[in-house]
Amino acid sequence: MTLQEPLGERSLKRKLGLWQVTLSGIGVILGAGVYALVGPASMLAGNALWLAFLLAAVTAGLTAYSYARMGSMRPKNSPEFQYTSMAFGPRIGFIAGWLMVAADLLAAAAVALGFGGYLQHLVGTPLVANALALMVAVAIILYAGVAESVGLAVVLTVVEACGLLFVIATGIPSLPGGEFLEMPHGVEGVWAAVSLIFFAYLGFDELGNFAEEMQQPERDLPRALFFAMAVSTIIYMLVALTATAAVGWERLSASDAPLALVVGSVLGPKADLALSLMALAATSNTVLLLLASAARSVYGMASAGVLPAGLARVGGRNVPVISTGLVLILAGGLLFIGDLTRVASLTNAAILSSFALTSLSLPWLWLQRRIPRRLPDIVLPSLGALACLWLLLNTGWQSMSVAALLAAVGLLIAGRRGASPPSLEGRELEGG
Repeated sequence: MTLQEPLGERSLKRKLGLWQVTLSGIGVILGAGVYALVGPASMLAGNALWLAFLLAAVTAGLTAYSYARMGSMRPKNSPEFQYTSMAFGPRIGFIAGWLMVAADLLAAAAVALGFGGYLQHLVGTPLVANALALMVAVAIILYAGVAESVGLAVVLTVVEACGLLFVIATGIPSLPGGEFLEMPHGVEGVWAAVSLIFFAYLGFDELGNFAEEMQQPERDLPRALFFAMAVSTIIYMLVALTATAAVGWERLSASDAPLALVVGSVLGPKADLALSLMALAATSNTVLLLLASAARSVYGMASAGVLPAGLARVGGRNVPVISTGLVLILAGGLLFIGDLTRVASLTNAAILSSFALTSLSLPWLWLQRRIPRRLPDIVLPSLGALACLWLLLNTGWQSMSVAALLAAVGLLIAGRRGASPPSLEGRELEGG
């Protein structure tokens, strides 16, 4: 494809392999979870924080099964829209995709605020201003192109993983004295923490947004999903165990830079500085990948005709230029909410609503005999949908109300625009 070809003929390029997408998935999961939310979650779960991460992983894993199975059938951008449309039609599919775009933007804002907290810890500059500066830097990177964005993300993923391994190594000597079942708010507090840190697993679903840029999506997308989930869960639980053992949930929950507190308490100020810099890299990485995925989700729905066609415009560097600009502006506006915990709770309500719809899609196709009848295809997604609905109830009425309002707006938009639902024919059926 040359630069002289008409804009309307440009399309996304298949440049990404298994390892790039897997590392991108690990990167977007890790940066959002441990670095930004371990403090607020420990306030709810106490030293049983590790248990909250495990329960959230089970729910996310059940949902990931649906993404892996349906991603092999229809490897297209905007996976929530694509998968739910196959089962329930484009209007319900649009609501699922719409909710996930909203969740991506809220999540990007939440993690950017996490970045702002760590930078404020280091240099004292205002939190929201720090987050806005990050958005400007991310915009420049996104417009450079997908290969460049993912290439940088791979480097930052290595940095953030090293930071978490540093925390784990620092806290290991404290493990023998840890009280890992201390729950200041009982089991109810643990479930509240699960609902909050489910946000930490936002990332595995984003991999489907790179389907049209993967070299072999039918084979590699399910593999990348489960590799990223498994690695991230192991790291999360080890960090939760070592961090609570080293400083206790009370100190952890009171800090704006909780993991820097862990290493600083054990090794001193220089370690605090090093970990804070790694946290800046980690949260930057997550914001970059969330906004890249959100832009491609908008692009996918615009390509299907359920959003204005202009949002599917691809620029000279094979970047969806209009949809990228739109998500940057919207995410930047959400920064002014200013409260990490509140933004994360709103994010979770939108995520869980979308995940419940997506999880129900596979059993519905199974019941209609539109895919081969495999028992796991009805049991695991049904359990995933029930788990998502249970956690949704634990996000609180305000967050659920915002999710309901977003769904209503999505239904209104879908009613004004038409699109043909994705089908299960040819290669898609074989993928089942």
